[in-house]
Amino acid sequence: MLGRQTGLTLIEIITVLIILAIVMSFLVGRLSGGGDTAKAALNELKLKTIQTYINQYQLRYNEFPRELRDLMQCNDVTGPNCLPIVSSEDELKDVWGSMVQYRLTGDGRYELKSLGSDKKEGGSGAATDLIVTGP
Repeated sequence: MLGRQTGLTLIEIITVLIILAIVMSFLVGRLSGGGDTAKAALNELKLKTIQTYINQYQLRYNEFPRELRDLMQCNDVTGPNCLPIVSSEDELKDVWGSMVQYRLTGDGRYELKSLGSDKKEGGSGAATDLIVTGP
């Protein structure tokens, strides 16, 4: 009589691998989605920071900048020996590396806009456009 063999059959091993693959795909999906959510929240903070820079400019020069680059360079409003409010263009980009869009609305207000992770108009989730208005 043959002795009883111990170990896993090929079908049992495949079953375990399939279960592990399902669990891993679930976890990876949850983790990557969480990262996008965190980046979207961080992006909102970034736009609020840029809004603060614009408000500083307005307090110093009694008008809003014509474009965001006015925050980092001297112009006819600030005079030739101004102290820039931001030191680099990176401070004026969203968390996905795109330049934040800025426009004066004509009613004494302005609008900052980030196109989200997809860098296109519209979208949902982390790809949603974020708009902050001021003052």
